[in-house]
Amino acid sequence: MTDAKRPDWDTYFLAGAHWVATRADCTRSAVGAILVNAQREVRGTGYNGAPSGVPGCASAAACPRGRHWHDGQMVGWYPVCACGEPWPCPAASAPNSDYGNCTADHAERNAIRHSAERDRQGATLYTTRAPCPFCWTLIRAARIARVVCPTARWTLRYS
Repeated sequence: MTDAKRPDWDTYFLAGAHWVATRADCTRSAVGAILVNAQREVRGTGYNGAPSGVPGCASAAACPRGRHWHDGQMVGWYPVCACGEPWPCPAASAPNSDYGNCTADHAERNAIRHSAERDRQGATLYTTRAPCPFCWTLIRAARIARVVCPTARWTLRYS
């Protein structure tokens, strides 16, 4: 007997990555990642946020990008940036855009860092957002076999 409501492994672990993302300390985008070995055992998790010991982006209002956003504030008929300048503010970054001048460690980096080297080779990294070019470099260096995000799945080959 099969249970039609039971999710496949990719769906299951992507849901876990979304759960991990709830710990993100970013004012712009919450990203979560889970590293799972070939035996489907979680070996590392990570979310985006300032490194340990550095003032948090959301929790300590320390984000250089987060100071520039539009939350609906108006001066008369004109929208205003959170910094007080007219909107669109030239210093603003679009939500969910590349990290740019971000002080945070990325979720993928943290998941890799919080895992043992022996668990990375052949593993699958589940992330709530497609990795940036820097994270792809880390993923390849860790010899992770698959990357799964909500919009795509990649299989990596190594010689």
